[in-house]
Amino acid sequence: MKIFTFNAANDTRVEILWSLRPKNRDNIFSQYITENKYTEVNSIQDCQVAIYPKKAFNPESLAFDSFVYDAVEEAEKYQKPLIIDATCDSDVFLDIPTARILRCGLYKSLQQSFETECPFWSNFRTKNSLDLLKIFPKQKKPAISFCGTISSVGKLSQISKFLFPIKTVKSILSSGQSSRKVDIRLKEGMSLKLRETALKLLTTDQRINSYFDVTNPDQSYYHDDDSNRVRLEKLFVNNISKCDYVLCSRGTGNYSGRFYMALNAGRIPVVIDTDVVIPFENKIHLIKVPVESIERIGDYVSEHFEKTSELELETMKLENRYVYHQYIAPEKFLTNFLRNVSEYKFDNIL
Repeated sequence: MKIFTFNAANDTRVEILWSLRPKNRDNIFSQYITENKYTEVNSIQDCQVAIYPKKAFNPESLAFDSFVYDAVEEAEKYQKPLIIDATCDSDVFLDIPTARILRCGLYKSLQQSFETECPFWSNFRTKNSLDLLKIFPKQKKPAISFCGTISSVGKLSQISKFLFPIKTVKSILSSGQSSRKVDIRLKEGMSLKLRETALKLLTTDQRINSYFDVTNPDQSYYHDDDSNRVRLEKLFVNNISKCDYVLCSRGTGNYSGRFYMALNAGRIPVVIDTDVVIPFENKIHLIKVPVESIERIGDYVSEHFEKTSELELETMKLENRYVYHQYIAPEKFLTNFLRNVSEYKFDNIL
């Protein structure tokens, strides 16, 4: 496949370009890099697919790169399919129907045909540890895990977490139309309140064994200290190893990285449904709890556990791990996405 990259830098953060810019990449992408020998061309006229070389939103500041529109104009001029990586916590809408846009945290009720939800990928050492976790037989009670924080260092996030009652939080986060109107810092606080509410409900539910490691006192995973990251990764893997189910609630963006790690581990995600888009949902075994019904989260978990036989539960967990490797892992998802874009006729995009 011939790809035009707009002279992408060697340190590009656009993952779909890493088969062409393979240096200093985490080993979780090694199979994607090794198996896909794409050719980079110097002219957009000669390509099958054009890929914008930077993320449309800066992952840290969420600032938008307006040069994206120059690439859109050039791709339209030569009628070439264009991929734009807009994966980050931002949910600002990009109305570019002639491009294929990768996002994280799309709203199901608002998703456009040119938008694709991109999975979250952990690093290779975490993936490898999750791959090695055993699938245990069914226990007497359902066991659910969570490892992460319910606090924020941002002032607006802290204010919104304590200021807004859970009724308001549920109302705003239940649909993309209402959620997208709210400042992302306020949404972060609301999301943390939602997460904290779910943890409290599950902790006090005598029908369920809850294994929760709340990491509020610890340094952030994104702190520039690899030993801190390694310690938190080990804590997460140990936490998830004890359970059949994993609580997956949105963060700053409308998605959960834990969801993908739960599949990797062969566990069943318990998703608090904030109008989320779930890739390959029809292939996955999960529990979706409507955000409006969060008070019944224990009922959803208990009912699923009670109606599922030991063999069925084991099969569900094994099939979730299979789906991760066959559809969601980078070498599968990125390869298939790129092929589908290249096969799509530009006339059909317009």
